[in-house]
Amino acid sequence: MTLTLLSLNVQPTDKEVESGTETMLSCVITGITQQLNAVVWRKDGTDVTTLSGSNYVVSAGTYGSNSQTTTLTVKAAANSADSTYTCVITSNEWLNSNKQTNVILNVYVVTFDDRSITTATDQTITCGINGLSAETTVTWIGPDNNEISGSDTNKYIIDQGAYVLGSKSSSLTIKTSEIATLASGDKFKCKLKSAQYSTYSALIPL
Repeated sequence: MTLTLLSLNVQPTDKEVESGTETMLSCVITGITQQLNAVVWRKDGTDVTTLSGSNYVVSAGTYGSNSQTTTLTVKAAANSADSTYTCVITSNEWLNSNKQTNVILNVYVVTFDDRSITTATDQTITCGINGLSAETTVTWIGPDNNEISGSDTNKYIIDQGAYVLGSKSSSLTIKTSEIATLASGDKFKCKLKSAQYSTYSALIPL
């Protein structure tokens, strides 16, 4: 007979996302041999379902292989500022009815402007980001939905911009030779990768 010693552990997944977008937070609970007896998600000590049920969706998750993953979906309308959520679990087998684990949700704001351009000169568009927790990489996406290479300077010049006190402004200069190939209504997009958490933002059209 082989005995396996288990230890109750809760692993949160912190995120950094754009304001006004839907996101999902999670806690992975390991070291259990059965379904948790209860799962509650809180914001500032209050059960999220009492704040606005339509803005939050809680899934307790299903037990399997000594683990269970509970998730909280934060709807776009409720995602406007940095917040700390708490997953609270009850496990009778561990005689624990109030094990609390914080999950951090950092929120940043992206600003941009639609604009009309001419084909006579190079044109520069900008993606401004505020409220970042750390330096972040901006990826530019072309109208064909492919990532723009910073090495193709005959078509584009990418400037990541400097990170200062939670803000940065990345710019994309479109060369005249490439402007000539564009059609009215074409969209460029910027995509952000958090340096603190391994998450990407949604694509932001310009």
